[in-house]
Amino acid sequence: MSTMVLFYLILTLVNIIPIDSSLSSCRQTFGANKYDLNKLDHLTLSGGDTQFRYLLTPCGIVPADKCGKSPAPLDKGITSCQERIATSSFESAMGYLDGYGKSPNLEFKENPQGPGTGVVMTMRNAKCNMNERLVKITFICDTSITNPTTMDVKENPTCQFDITVKAAGACPIKEGGVSGGTVFIIILLVLVIVYLLGGILYNRFKEKQTGLAVLPHPGFWLLIVGLALTGCRFCINSIRNCFQGNSATSSGKYESV
Repeated sequence: MSTMVLFYLILTLVNIIPIDSSLSSCRQTFGANKYDLNKLDHLTLSGGDTQFRYLLTPCGIVPADKCGKSPAPLDKGITSCQERIATSSFESAMGYLDGYGKSPNLEFKENPQGPGTGVVMTMRNAKCNMNERLVKITFICDTSITNPTTMDVKENPTCQFDITVKAAGACPIKEGGVSGGTVFIIILLVLVIVYLLGGILYNRFKEKQTGLAVLPHPGFWLLIVGLALTGCRFCINSIRNCFQGNSATSSGKYESV
């Protein structure tokens, strides 16, 4: 098998990690109520005023073509954006999902209206006029609205936004189903099994290999193991030298006394 297969396997796993991070952060439990805002990630909601339009894909990546024209590619992980209506141009990011290197992480709490009424998500990881942008999104449980398309947006004071979204997806979920972490582990195991079986079958019947040589990319994995062992030895020697240095220093002090 080509080493490109291994490269694409690793690349796939690397891209799954931030996605799983955002999936996990959008699942919250408050007392007996469990919420999963990922149920809204297929929606792109809009709202605004006479000057700006605001787009939000709850717990998902907002489509770049919805945010207006931009001379450069948008940053990764944008879940909400601001578009200037007059020029149909991208103005700025409103917030980012967790797992894309932006801080602080999203904050969640249950709707102050009472248990089971929804979730409040706060974003502070985007800039507004070089200052912190505060975006508070209140997801209100409303079983009559299964696929909302709009949201209410208010800015007061400048750079502080209050957004209200009413949706059935903001209601507490029933027990059952598969979590995002479980899905990630299943995908990982399937990819590893396909990689191993495919490599073994190819090397055995196509390349006529036997013994350990039937394993896919044995040289690569032996190199990885060797590098790992070298790293462990380096750490152990560094710690040992550190203790020996401290011991020698202490001994020297006692001799001088």
